[in-house]
Amino acid sequence: MAVRVVPSTFEVLDATGDAIVDPSRCVPGVAPDGLPEVNLGAFRGLAFALILQTVLFLLGAVAWEFFRSLR
Repeated sequence: MAVRVVPSTFEVLDATGDAIVDPSRCVPGVAPDGLPEVNLGAFRGLAFALILQTVLFLLGAVAWEFFRSLR
């Protein structure tokens, strides 16, 4: 979804002098401090799937060897 962003030319400060950041108005892909956001959600899901597949494969191999030794 395209979002039109108009950069502001002024900064609103609170009583301490820190800039007020409204997270709902932040540009997607950019953190409130202005640095690019690193979104690794897809890679985290892929890593989980690969680890789960490896664990299931190892458990299956152990079960198969146990079955073969009983047979």
